[in-house]
Formats: sequence, structure tokens, C-alpha cells
Amino acid sequence: MTLPSLTPRLHNAITAGVWAAVLLGICVRTGLFPHSHDVFGTYVDAGRKWAALQPLYSYTRGFVYSPLVAAFFAPFSWLPTWVGSVLWRLLNVAIFVGAIFWWLKAEINSYLPKSGYWLVFMLILPLSLGNFNNGQVNPMITGLLMLALLTAYEERWTLSAIAVAFSAYLKIYPLSIGLLLVVLYPRQFGWRLALTLILMGAISFVLQRPAYVLEQYQRWFSTRAADDRRMNMDIAPRDFAMILRVLHIHLSTGFVLILQMLAAVGTAAMCVVGRLKKWSERRLLSCILTLGTCWMLLFGPATEDATYCMIAPALAFALVQAFHQKVPVLMRILVCASFAILLSGLILNAFFSFKKAPLLMSVQPFGALLFATYSVLWLFHPSLWKQGHKV
Repeated sequence: MTLPSLTPRLHNAITAGVWAAVLLGICVRTGLFPHSHDVFGTYVDAGRKWAALQPLYSYTRGFVYSPLVAAFFAPFSWLPTWVGSVLWRLLNVAIFVGAIFWWLKAEINSYLPKSGYWLVFMLILPLSLGNFNNGQVNPMITGLLMLALLTAYEERWTLSAIAVAFSAYLKIYPLSIGLLLVVLYPRQFGWRLALTLILMGAISFVLQRPAYVLEQYQRWFSTRAADDRRMNMDIAPRDFAMILRVLHIHLSTGFVLILQMLAAVGTAAMCVVGRLKKWSERRLLSCILTLGTCWMLLFGPATEDATYCMIAPALAFALVQAFHQKVPVLMRILVCASFAILLSGLILNAFFSFKKAPLLMSVQPFGALLFATYSVLWLFHPSLWKQGHKV
């Protein structure tokens, strides 16, 4: 057997080993110290309250997900804390990694070489590690949204609608990906998504007393509507408006909402332009993943430092692919800078106790803005889509 044939296997083995070691370390730490660096406790506490018919929402912070999600976590509350915490993390990682594997296998990024798949996973790991360690729900949401796009690509519209709908019940703003799918596939996807959202809400009323469930949905809507984090720097969203604050441009809540809507319309318009230009389905789905993710981070309602895990797959795909296509040098610099800045932002938040200020909290949004710029240039660069596939 020749050395070149061993090299890909060696890369894959090293990557698998690194991931396995990291996840094993997280599981051991979680088992020994289940209440340290953990948000799972908030989730499972909501599951206990659901089972005991107790109020889920008493203020705007704490458990912020839908009553259906509280019902989802109720079975975890029956387990020992450390067991449930480990199982939750493994489920979270399985959906996230499984979706990435499927995306690569489907060759949605058809110019990304198979020899670079190991590097994709190595680049994703540091951007996702904190979420795995704390038990954040963001990897699951990212995986579900990628699964929604993959099943749409295979015209399995009902499965796609289920993935989007459950993501929306976890956090409302992932519904934006579903709406972009509705823009591109209105007849196939629109009614299925609407029906699935209704049915998932109805399931909540089957799993617990209807009067209690109705009250929790009312509380959920009211607390979400009252949750304006922009006045408190400790919890202010790390989004495009934070970049504007660095430039001493302070927008009212109303203007921020207008900005969010304009960005949403612009994102949808780019998808429509792609359809009119007869882009391939792979190119359209790549457009939804990249620009949709950037919208959620830069213009979503509650972007935290941990939320930037959601950009990891799209950014890793783009970074590896940029060095296997004849991409202009300036575009390569742009995507490299995006990764470096996002990674720096995570490091600053994880290991340093700096006072929260607009400059510090704009690091990750700036990295996402660079990636959004790269994505637009990449998607609308005709020559990059005429090159031969590199598999």
C-alpha cells in the first residue's frame, strides 16, 4: 500500500481521535461535576415543572424555549442528573455531526474535495467546543436546519418541515430558514410547514392538561415580547447593531426591528434572484445555509456569544473550499479573517474576564459580517460555479 493512500486515512483517524478525546473529556467532566458550566440544569428543571404542572416562565430570563420543549426535556428529569446531562450532550452532538456528515456525503458544496473533509471537522470543533461543554442547544438547532435543507434537496418535504418546525419551537428565529425554503418552494413546502407548526403546538396539549398548556404558551409569548436585552450591556445581543454602537450609532428598538426586516427581505431577494438566474439546487441551498445563518446571527433577536456555534459548518465548508477553487486572493483573505476573528471572539469570552463593552461584544458580529460578505461574493461570482468539481 502506497503512502498517498494512507494519508487520507491518517487524517481521518487523527480527526476522529481528537473529536473522541474531546467528547470523552466533556462527558467525564459532566459526570463528575454535572452542575458546573452547564445550562442543561435549566432545561431539565423546566421538564420537572412541566410534569408537576408548575409555571415555566416567571421572568424574561431562565428557560426561554416553548412549552413543547419543556415536555421534550421531561423524560430527562426522570434520570440521575449526570446521566441525563451526558445523554443530552451526546444527542446534541449526534444530530450536529450527523447533519454535517450527510451534507458532505450529499456534496451540496460540490467543489469541496473529499480529501478536505477531515479539515472541515477540525475547523468546526473549536467553534463548537464551548456549546458541547455547556450543553447549549445551538448545535442541535444547526443540525436540524441542515437536515431540513438536505431533506428538501431530496424532496422529502414533510421531514424538512418537521426539522424546521421543531427548531422554531426551540428558538423562534430558526423559522427564518423555513421561510426562505417557502420562498423557493412555496407549493411543496409552504403548507407543510404551516401544518407542522400547528400540529406540534397541538401535541403540547395532548402531553399535559390543556388549561395548563394554554397558560404556559401565553406566558411564553408575553415573556418573549418583554425581553428587550439592548438596554443591559451584560446581556445585549452581539449582532450588527452592536457594530453600529462601536461607531457611536445608537438605534432605537423600532429602528433595529426595521433593520432586521430589511435584512430579511434582502436575504430572501438574493434567494429569489438565484432562482430567476436558474441556479442549481445545491447553489440555492448553500445560499440559504450561509446567508440564512448570517441573518440569524447578525439580525436575529437574541444573539449570544454561544450562538456563533451556528456559523461553524458553513464557515468551515467555505474555508476549505476556498483553497481548492481558484478563488480570488482577496476573497480567501476575507474568509480566513472571518474564521480568525470568530475564533478570537470565542477565546476572549471563554478565557478572559474583560468588562463587557461594545468593542469587545462586536468582535464576533464583525467576523460574521465578513463571512456574510464573502458568501455574497462567492454565491454571485459566476466563474466559481463554472469550474469543474473537485472530489
